[in-house]
Amino acid sequence: MSTPIEQLLVSPISQLYKEHIGFIKAKNLDGLLNQYADDALLISTLTEDRQPLYVQGRQALKEFFEGRIFGLEDFEIRLNQWAETENTLMMVEELTTTSKTGEVGSVEFYDNWFLQNGKITIHFAGVIQYPDKTYVNAGTIKTEVPASPLGNFYKEHIGFIKAKNVDGLLNQYTEDVLLISTLTENRKPLYVRGRQALKQFFESRIFSLEDFEVKLDQWAETENTLMIVESLKTRSINGDVGEVSFYDNWVLRDRKIAVHFAGVVQYPDGTYA
Repeated sequence: MSTPIEQLLVSPISQLYKEHIGFIKAKNLDGLLNQYADDALLISTLTEDRQPLYVQGRQALKEFFEGRIFGLEDFEIRLNQWAETENTLMMVEELTTTSKTGEVGSVEFYDNWFLQNGKITIHFAGVIQYPDKTYVNAGTIKTEVPASPLGNFYKEHIGFIKAKNVDGLLNQYTEDVLLISTLTENRKPLYVRGRQALKQFFESRIFSLEDFEVKLDQWAETENTLMIVESLKTRSINGDVGEVSFYDNWVLRDRKIAVHFAGVVQYPDGTYA
C-alpha cells in the first residue's frame, strides 16, 4: 500500500495523525505537545550512531521537536502501511524532506503509537531506510541481547517459540493482548486479540517453522517497552528456506505483553515495507 495522507479513511486516529502532521508542518509546538501525555515516552533511532534516543516527558519532547523536527523546511509523506485500533496506530511512512538550506532527502520510518485517554503515551519512531539509502537490517554487526530483565524475557520468548511451547508463550501476554502483524499474503494488517486468538496465531503461523536463526539489528528498551528490529533466517517443516525482517515493538503491563506491534521491514521476496 502506498497512500497519500489525504486518502486515509476518516477515524479518530487518522484525524489525530493528520493533526499531528499539520502541527509539525506549521511548527505548532503547543498543538503537538498537547497530543502527548505528560509523561510520554518517545524512542527514536534516527541518530548519527543509529543508537536509540529516549525522550521522556513534555519538556524533553519540546526540545526534541524544536531541535530536530522543526529544522525541516517542508516534507511530503507517503504511507506504506497503516493499521489502527482505538488506542494504537501502526504505520510505515516514507518522507521526502526539504531542509532550510534547500537540500532534498528521504527517509522511511515505522511509527507506532500507543494511546491512553486519547493521548500518545508511547511513540516508537524507528528507521527502516536511513537518509544515506541504507536499510536498518543491512548491518553486519549483530546486536546482542542485553543481560536485563527484558532481555531475559525476550530470550525466553524466542526459546518458547523454538520449543513450540504455546503455554509458556501465552503466559508472557496479558489476557486482553493485542497483536498486529503485517506478515500476510496481501500485506494487510492482521489483528489478533486475546489469548485464544493468539494461541491459534502461533500454532497456525509461527509453529509451522522447523527452525530459525535471529539476528538483532536494533535494540531499545525501558522497563515497560521493547523496540527491536530482527532479521530471521527460517526453515519450514517442509524444508523451505527464507529470510524476513521485522520491527517488533512491545508495550508491557504488569510484566506481560499487552500490545505487540509485529510489522515487516523486509518481506520474504526481498521487497521492503
